Amino acid sequence: MNPDGTLHMARRLFWSAFTGWQALREPSLPYWPPERLAALQSRRLRRIVHYAYDTFPYYRDLFDREHLRPEQIRCADDLRKLPIVEADALCHAPDSFVSQRYRAGSGAMLMSSGVSGNSKLVHWDTAALCRILASKHRYREVLARFVGKTFGYREMSVSNPENVAIALRAFYEANTWVPRSVDYERSRALSTSSFDEILEQIDAYRPDHLGGYGATLGALYRYAHEHGIPFYRPLLITYGASNLPEQDRVLLEERYNIPVVSSYQASEFLRIAYQCELRQSFHVCIDQVAFRVVDDDGVDVRPGEQGRIILTNLVNHGTVLLNYALGDLVILGEGPCACGRTLPTIRAIVGRAFDLLVLPGGQRTHMDGLIKGFAYRRHLVQWQMEQYTLYRYTVRVVPDSQVDWDTLATALALHLRQMIHPEAVIAIERLEYIPVGRSGKFKACISHLS
Repeated sequence: MNPDGTLHMARRLFWSAFTGWQALREPSLPYWPPERLAALQSRRLRRIVHYAYDTFPYYRDLFDREHLRPEQIRCADDLRKLPIVEADALCHAPDSFVSQRYRAGSGAMLMSSGVSGNSKLVHWDTAALCRILASKHRYREVLARFVGKTFGYREMSVSNPENVAIALRAFYEANTWVPRSVDYERSRALSTSSFDEILEQIDAYRPDHLGGYGATLGALYRYAHEHGIPFYRPLLITYGASNLPEQDRVLLEERYNIPVVSSYQASEFLRIAYQCELRQSFHVCIDQVAFRVVDDDGVDVRPGEQGRIILTNLVNHGTVLLNYALGDLVILGEGPCACGRTLPTIRAIVGRAFDLLVLPGGQRTHMDGLIKGFAYRRHLVQWQMEQYTLYRYTVRVVPDSQVDWDTLATALALHLRQMIHPEAVIAIERLEYIPVGRSGKFKACISHLS
């Protein structure tokens, strides 16, 4: 073997051993006493804060402007002392968040869609990515409760060609080694294919576990149901990136007895939180992130309230993000989950904070707020509202089969005019499926004013 090949093999074995070592505590970590989890989080936070101050001019200037020293940030609560970093800062000046000690090529660079369509480039160091890979075992513990085994099952994803998971898989295959006997077989279908083609590929592969974008998978199985197309039923469906309409969830779980589990991810932090087998909330991985949920004034909300999620990455030394506004609205959990895991919880992921409409009175709101109290809401499978001016809108609707369309459209237009303004012009369009964006994320609100 040539020297380069020997070096590559040695590197691969090292990172495999590192990942395996990290994975040893994964089965127990979500059940640790809260004080032990908090202590681990605080140690990593202090380490990343000192690292940021020492190697990032951006953070050094930020601390100096606020008259702070790294020593003053000792636990997650102390992050309130720092200003919130908005997501568009990473879009417009990504190099400001890359460490001077980080060597390009020593990890992976992940690209994701950003605010208003701007892309975000995130550098991940190898050690951080291996920690993330090891932590997948806590998610596999959940999946195993549905597929019957932790390893060796058949998995299929429905995703686009630019999916971050594809880039991560290539990185792990190049830098780690996992025996085939403990891995799982994989296949992939492109979300850009027709529903008929995707269903054929799923039927041919017969996966135990099917993953993808919530909006896409929901529309896929709704299409099969409404057109009487027989389909293979996996033991489990998981989704991320976009919300699964509630009617589609009911269809899958109650009509076809296919359990559905979600996780919360972003290219800046990778897996942030995941649902357990009870599927009532999301367990936040506070060994990898520190988080807050704040209102429009930056004040922490109370349990059960909605607000913007603010995140700090505790493990990545490539792109370092402290007190970063990811751009999502969430509802803070109200206590520990009945499953026994002690990780703090988020009750629900509401949507993008930037996907807001601007009303004639100056208020900003999500469409969910506008249709609250709508008499026919239960018949709305999926909806999207596009705003062109203060008074002109188009609403795209996927209705269920149990409602008269003309009655629904007339009532919805009247209801929205009452909520927005009597002079608002609202066009209602009927669709079978509302496409997601290239990132796989579904936008319920599109405003050309915000």
